[in-house]
Amino acid sequence: MKKSVKVFTMLFLFLINFFNAQVRDFEIEPPLSPNLYLYKTFGVFGGKEYSTNALYLITKKGVVLFDVPWQKSQYQSLMDTIKKRHDLPVIAVFATHSHSDRAGDLSFYNNKGISTYATAKTNELLKKEGKATSSKIIKTGKKYKIGGEEFTVDFLGEGHTADNVVVWFPKYNVLDGGCLVKSSSAVDLGYTGEANVQQWPSTMQNLKAKYPASAKVIPGHDEWKGNDHVKHTLELLEKQSGK
Repeated sequence: MKKSVKVFTMLFLFLINFFNAQVRDFEIEPPLSPNLYLYKTFGVFGGKEYSTNALYLITKKGVVLFDVPWQKSQYQSLMDTIKKRHDLPVIAVFATHSHSDRAGDLSFYNNKGISTYATAKTNELLKKEGKATSSKIIKTGKKYKIGGEEFTVDFLGEGHTADNVVVWFPKYNVLDGGCLVKSSSAVDLGYTGEANVQQWPSTMQNLKAKYPASAKVIPGHDEWKGNDHVKHTLELLEKQSGK
């Protein structure tokens, strides 16, 4: 009996390592603007590989990451690639919610003396899960100015999670929607285990009312090109509610 348990455990660990090894490395897309870049990382959920969209901003003081790679093994390599490409270090990390494809393991950055930011709610959820919290608290609605660049982190209401925030870059007319916004290629709402599906539609309406219709909205996962992500998210929510 003990032998079979040991064999099963070894097989389980082998499969975890096997699937982790199959996950693709991060990809940096052509810039959305001269100083704003989108990078994609990958992970497996429910046996299927998904891509995650995240951003980084080049400032005169250094690079600001908005969310971390899905795979912790890629934290350092992304920083090294950014340093090599832009000759600037990563100086701050802003997490748009508590999940592993967003906040990940903030202790990695904390231990390197890199400022990490998350909302009080995100830190509450991270602490509850026994994970590292951020060194600084995001003040939603505040205009952050770093090295000649600016952005605002907004909480518009619950949706994908209770703590999902978006990031607005007025200079570039780009909105990082995070996992609050589904890609126009999405066939469903994805993981809803921590979602507030009832409030999500009104949160999306808040988003539509607050930002210009011309804004480039970046969804949290899958295909990010196109301008129908917000509309499609609302359609998926309507389908979910059975209306």
